[in-house]
Amino acid sequence: MERSMTSQTANALTLKDLSVAYRVGRRDRAVLRNVNLTIKAGEAYGLVGESGCGKSTVALSVVRYLPRNGSITGGSIALDGKDVMKLDSEALRRARADSVSMVYQDPGKALNPSLRIGRQLTEIFELAGISGQAAEDKALAMLNRVRISDPASVMQRYPHQLSGGMQQRVAIAMALANDPSMLILDEPTTGLDATVEA
Repeated sequence: MERSMTSQTANALTLKDLSVAYRVGRRDRAVLRNVNLTIKAGEAYGLVGESGCGKSTVALSVVRYLPRNGSITGGSIALDGKDVMKLDSEALRRARADSVSMVYQDPGKALNPSLRIGRQLTEIFELAGISGQAAEDKALAMLNRVRISDPASVMQRYPHQLSGGMQQRVAIAMALANDPSMLILDEPTTGLDATVEA
């Protein structure tokens, strides 16, 4: 008994028979059927497949962030040993903020067009109890970490004032800012320039 509990807590993510459907018109269309995978703490895991095969749907399911017409129709999801399907909205919000971060293929989905980059980054630190100059310093450090030159200038800009590659680097910085136990990347380098991808 103790052995299974130890191995369960060592898993950062466990999907068991995960099935997902999207409502199209009046019908549910199954897009994932009985997906099983286990990712250990500290392990890197790559999920590969053709375009449209459901990789993004798997990623969005982990944090129950499917579009309105999507639903998990079967199976279980355990994140850091917690049953994601049983979390209430507040516990799910905390799990999203504390345990897992996601970098989307399209950085426009992660960045608020009406807020400056600096505000979006410092907000992450403020939620963790760090404010003022300390939050700004940490935000600048995160932009440096993803190799953004002149981070102070970028902090003052809005997302639309940045190239797609710069937006993607900002999204990566935001995802890393809360030091998540799990980082989900949905083709995060698609918008990056070749020098950063290398």
